Amino acid sequence: MKFDDRSGIDIKAKYPEEKVKISNRTLMHIFNLHEFSKQPGFASLTIENINFVTYYSGSETDFFFILMLNILENPEDYEAILEEVAQVILNKIETNKYVELLPSLYKRILDHPKENKNI
Repeated sequence: MKFDDRSGIDIKAKYPEEKVKISNRTLMHIFNLHEFSKQPGFASLTIENINFVTYYSGSETDFFFILMLNILENPEDYEAILEEVAQVILNKIETNKYVELLPSLYKRILDHPKENKNI
């Protein structure tokens, strides 16, 4: 997600497309969580039965990465992998090549909690 003062919220990509439904109100709430610091970082929130973990890339690139979790998943468990995935996407953002990487990045996120349990 990117926010522009003129056009507002701009969803650059979502995966899996058919499963991701986030209201504009929730997106604005996420934007407001990061708005004042303008520094790269994480935030998490719970709305209804969904946990969200978000990573803001900072004011230089100004992108928001959002991961939806079920209520039993701990957002802190996903901070490292979300930042890692965000960096991969940011490195490909200018050429739009990140779109073809979304399925494999999604799989990395899904596999991440399993990897941590094996440590």
